[in-house]
Amino acid sequence: MFSKDSKDVAPTPAKVNQDQHVPTIISASLRIVGNLISDGDVQVDGIIDGNVRSRTLTIGESATINGEVEAETVRIHGSISGQIKAKKVELGPTAKVVGDIIHSLLIVESGAYLEGNCRHLESVRKGAEAKPAEAKPAEAKPADTSKAEALAKALGKSSPESVTAASSLAIPDKGQAAPGKPAG
Repeated sequence: MFSKDSKDVAPTPAKVNQDQHVPTIISASLRIVGNLISDGDVQVDGIIDGNVRSRTLTIGESATINGEVEAETVRIHGSISGQIKAKKVELGPTAKVVGDIIHSLLIVESGAYLEGNCRHLESVRKGAEAKPAEAKPAEAKPADTSKAEALAKALGKSSPESVTAASSLAIPDKGQAAPGKPAG
C-alpha cells in the first residue's frame, strides 16, 4: 500500500482552462456598499451602492447598481442609475438605465428603458483631445429672469439658471408671436 513499487497515483485536480472564466456572482440577497473592482467577469443579482469596474458585467433582472459602471462588455437586464462606459453595451427588454452611456457598440432590445445620453466612445476621445476655445455663457437679460423662473416652476426645476437660455423660445413676450403663429 505504501511501497515504492505501487503504481497507484493520486489523481490531480483538473487544471482550469485560462479561456474558461467563472464569473463572480453577487446574489440577490447581497447588498454591497462601496466600489467593486474585478479583473474578471461579474454577475450581479443583488444591489451595489458604488462604482463597478470589471472585464464583463452582467446585471440580472433583480439587480440594482447605483454608481458608475466601466467594463469591456455590459449586459443589462436590471437597473443602473449612473454612467456606463463600455466597448459593448447590451440593454435587455427588462433593462432600466438612468444615466449616460459611452460605448463603441450599443444594442437596445424592445422594452428597455433609457433616460440619458448615448455617446460613441471615439467621439468622446476626440472631444478630449481637441481643446475648444473657452466660450462665455450667454448673459440673461433682466426680463428673461421672470420667464426662466416661470418655466423652471412649470418643469419642476429648482433653479431657473438651467432653463434661462431656452426661456425666450418657450414663453414669448406679450405682443410677440410664438413660432409659426401670427402676433395678436
